[in-house]
Amino acid sequence: MKHIRLRRVRFYLGVSALCSVLAASLCILLLMSSVFSYPSFQIIREDFEEGFDGWTADAVVPLDPNNPGHFVEWNITRSNDVAHSGQYSLKLFIDGRQDDGTIWIERKIDVKRNSHVKIKTSFMFYSESESFNTIASICAYAGIRNPEVEENFVVLGSANEVEGWKNYNYTADLYTGSSEEVWVAIGITVRWETYMTYYIDDVKVEIER
Repeated sequence: MKHIRLRRVRFYLGVSALCSVLAASLCILLLMSSVFSYPSFQIIREDFEEGFDGWTADAVVPLDPNNPGHFVEWNITRSNDVAHSGQYSLKLFIDGRQDDGTIWIERKIDVKRNSHVKIKTSFMFYSESESFNTIASICAYAGIRNPEVEENFVVLGSANEVEGWKNYNYTADLYTGSSEEVWVAIGITVRWETYMTYYIDDVKVEIER
């Protein structure tokens, strides 16, 4: 009887030890999965040599009184007109004659829920001419929701501050709450009644989690 009881005790101790090992292994795997899925620091770079690579174009623009039932013309396309690096950049065009409209590129980035995230966005911006007038404003956004209106954006400066390329930066500290994604966007918003064309290149987004 004593031998039977001893074997039972050893069996239960072995099962208990095995369960402890499995539980510890599961915790380690979950921790490793979290680390690898969400690195503490991440850099996203794009020079548009091969395409948009995760970035998409979006806009909020007025109706065109000269073309009833249609919005004013706008587009964001890859172009080899000018480039800060390589051969391509993004060309931003909008018919701003209605003194209204905002166009931009945006990208979604996966994050953890209930975490603090620091987003730093930098990019090169090209204007064909310098002007004391604010023909358009350069704008940027970082947040937990997809930007949809001009009011979502922060103005970084005048689009015609210099002739040629100039670097711009925007930093935002976010709390993700229940969201598992953040959105980053950069673009222009109309300030003058005219057609306008600008270029963006060498976008870099740094994410600190």
